[in-house]
Amino acid sequence: MLKTLMEQDDGGRGMDHVGLECGVASPAHAVSTLGSASFREPLPRNAAETHLSTDKRLDRKRRGLVPWSPEPQVPDVGGVGWRTKAGHLIKNQSFYPQVTTNLWDNPTFAGVNSWKEFHGPRKRADADMMEQLDRFDAQRAELEAQRTFVNTTRVETLDRFYNRKLNRVQLSTSPSWAPHRKSKREVHSSYETFDGCMDEKPQKELRKVFTEKVLAGDREAIRQIAKRVQNEETWKEVFKRMEQERQADLRADLQHRQAHVDRLMALSGQPVKQHLPPGQQHRSVANASARTEEIAQHKKPPAITDLCAHSDFRGLLHADSGHALEALFPGAGHQLSTEFRARATESAQAGWPPPKPAETPRMATSAEARAARQSASLSKLSIPSSVPRMERLGARTGDELQKQHAQPQFLPTAAPPPPDQSATLLHEDWSATTTMQDCARVTGSFSRTSHLGSPVSQSSKLEMIPPPRRSYVYPMMAPTSPHTAPQASNGLGSTATLLLGSHSAPSLGLGRSAGRSCTNVSLGRARRSSAACGEASAAAAASVCRELDEFELHAESAAVPRISNFFGTPRPRAGAS
Repeated sequence: MLKTLMEQDDGGRGMDHVGLECGVASPAHAVSTLGSASFREPLPRNAAETHLSTDKRLDRKRRGLVPWSPEPQVPDVGGVGWRTKAGHLIKNQSFYPQVTTNLWDNPTFAGVNSWKEFHGPRKRADADMMEQLDRFDAQRAELEAQRTFVNTTRVETLDRFYNRKLNRVQLSTSPSWAPHRKSKREVHSSYETFDGCMDEKPQKELRKVFTEKVLAGDREAIRQIAKRVQNEETWKEVFKRMEQERQADLRADLQHRQAHVDRLMALSGQPVKQHLPPGQQHRSVANASARTEEIAQHKKPPAITDLCAHSDFRGLLHADSGHALEALFPGAGHQLSTEFRARATESAQAGWPPPKPAETPRMATSAEARAARQSASLSKLSIPSSVPRMERLGARTGDELQKQHAQPQFLPTAAPPPPDQSATLLHEDWSATTTMQDCARVTGSFSRTSHLGSPVSQSSKLEMIPPPRRSYVYPMMAPTSPHTAPQASNGLGSTATLLLGSHSAPSLGLGRSAGRSCTNVSLGRARRSSAACGEASAAAAASVCRELDEFELHAESAAVPRISNFFGTPRPRAGAS
């Protein structure tokens, strides 16, 4: 019929009616069946409150993935779209979403199988929220890493600054200080030998040269030389006594001859000269002073104070290489050398029977040296840092940590040898990127001396962070200056102003009353509460007022004229115009 209508005017004439060919039943006929059979939901629905999703990140962290399972239920909100009794989707808000997305990604238009296998498990796992939580945790971890970097760097800077400030105070009051030790080759070219540069070698190289057999042979050589020196000193003492005995014999013989001459003169009737009794030495009459008599005495031979200072001991380890022994045995090498030299000096004293040879002193173990180093008290300054900042540190390389790796100074004008390089403290990288790679290091007291491992981290994480750096310097513990006046310092290196008594106010002792109440005794900065400082200030002011009252009372009793205005009231003078 449509073809007949179109062929009448070749499609050029408008028709009032259009005919359509109908091959399928019209949907309008379905309206008649609405009341007989309604649409049934293929999946049961429940309230959205009971369809809450749990955080699956714990399962992902424990298993490595989120387990998948088909979703048998549909929530009333956010699930498959609601349908009419005829099975048509209701044109509600979920049918027209405000977010531009593909229709297959919208669960409203999903079918049963799509909901069970894709949209349902995805909504149950809540992958979008997991991604947002992961992003939020990453941002928070980065913020904490940046805060840790700032706090750690700030505290390290303050520790270094106040340590140098304390060092300057000690250097300004110390009578002597230990400069950096230089090698003997820099002093003279004669030390350009194998044994002349042992003091500058590290511990690992000294172990290859100074073995137990070499050290035992060196001590035996010192004993043999000391034995020969003791024999020589004994014979010197013997010869000296022989000279004294010969002198006494000569004097006795002369006295015997004098007595014989006196006897002959007495028999011949001649006057006999009076002589000193036997055993008494003759003293000539002189008017010299006691100091002249003291200077006129013969010089006594010097006693042996340090046997190893003799030229025969040059080149021996215990005599010349005490610094190298300290590097070989940290904390005990210098004591070993000094004590053995003292024993060798005692064994070389003149006498018979000869003294026992010098015994090898007991050397302190590394544990004892470490315990002695830890038991030493440390003088330090407190830094101006708040408690929250101190609680968020990666590590603090302050004076207490440096004390555990410091070398004690055993000579007043020489620095101790450097420690073994493998025992020096490592400087960690606390940047935000490195801290996020290995968060286990943020303990507040993290430290290590070896690159091979970490006390808190796994070896796999160490591959993701840059290696720590070795320092070019090493810490040293030196005794504090005895001339330091801690009561006159406020911890910042500046001297506190103290008002002492004077002639005009002899009882005004502000420095003794107020200065002691608010000043810290040690070099550390005192942190006192505002209430305590207020009470101390009030007490100081009361004591000052009391002293002023006492001063006025004593001034009145001593008839001291009061201080008054000597300019009288202005009056006109006679004859003045």
